[in-house]
Parts: sequence; C-alpha cells; structure tokens
Amino acid sequence: MAFVDDSEPAAHERWGYVVWAIVGAAIAIPELWAAAGNRWWPTISATIGHLEQSWNPVKIIVVALIAAGAVQLLRYPPHQNEYAALPGRPARWRTANGRLTRVNEGQAEMLPFAAAYVPAALIAVAASGAITAGLGGGRFVVGYVIYAVMAVGLLIVPNVLAFRWGKEVPFPTLPRTLVNLDGRFHAAVTVVLAGLAVLVVHLVAYPWP
Repeated sequence: MAFVDDSEPAAHERWGYVVWAIVGAAIAIPELWAAAGNRWWPTISATIGHLEQSWNPVKIIVVALIAAGAVQLLRYPPHQNEYAALPGRPARWRTANGRLTRVNEGQAEMLPFAAAYVPAALIAVAASGAITAGLGGGRFVVGYVIYAVMAVGLLIVPNVLAFRWGKEVPFPTLPRTLVNLDGRFHAAVTVVLAGLAVLVVHLVAYPWP
C-alpha cells in the first residue's frame, strides 16, 4: 500500500499548481473570450447569472459559498493535522494533501492508478460537455454540465474519498495549494481574497460590471 505523507511535499505541491492552474484557465479564458465579444462558450459567470435569473435565491447561495470559502482560506491550518474530538464525535485529521479524514490518523492511502485520476477527470469534463452539446443542449445547459462535472470530479469526490475511506488523489486541495503558494509569494492569499471580493460583486450584479 502506498501512503501519502510529507516525505515528498514538492511533488504534491507541483500537482496542486498544475491542477488548479488548469481549472483557473478553464474559468478565466472563457470569461476573457466572452469579454472580447465571443459568446459561444458558456462562462461560469454567465451560467451562474442564468441560474440567478431563473431562481433569485441563488444569489444568496453564491455569496454564502464565497464567504465560507474566504473564511476557510483565512483559517486554513497548514501544519495542523489533528482536530480535537468533541464529546461523542471521533477525531478528524488532515491528510498530507489537506483533506479532512477520520481514518488512519491522517495517513491516507493513495488511490490505485492515482496518476490517471486527473487526466480521467479532465476527459470526463470535456466529454460530458461535448455529449451535452451533441444532444442539442443549449449553451447554458452545456455550462451546467461542464462546471458541475468539474466540481464533482475535482472537489467533491476527492474530499469524500479522503474523509470516508482515507483514500487520496495526487493533488492537494485549493486552500493547501494557496498556502503553499503564499509561502513562495507572500501576497498570494491577499490577491485571491481580493479576487473573491470582486467575484461577489460581479456574480450578484451580473452582467455588471
């Protein structure tokens, strides 16, 4: 069995930069492309804006999620592995890649064929979008599918695997990656938090500015 520990932090750190840079590009490039006048690709802001127009409470949910993300980033404990158990609740730990787990005292076992996880997730995103478009899904339906599959594959599934079964994927969480980056570029977290503040305004007041 292969366990993820802190013996090769540089390798885990590089994985984080690669994965989250790809995610950032997948979000930023369509946004810039749309700003230049091309509306073919569904941007994440347009997709969320469409949801907000369809159901107004989405605006509240978006603000709450961004605020929660900012708080977690500020409180993120890069060196804290164990969480004191409350009465009646088992202890929690963080894996080397920054995910909460309740097994193996934080020593998560690497998934079999873990190196194939990221390519498989990206292929699933591209394939789901292409299939949805091929079936005649509208622009916003394609956006819903693409960003939902991205969230499931890169956020939800890795955290569930780590927490429930102590299984780890090869890349760290976004907060752990940002903390790593902040150690090399001390303004990183400040820049991200400023970006989140701008994002709140943009998504709540969409399509302005």
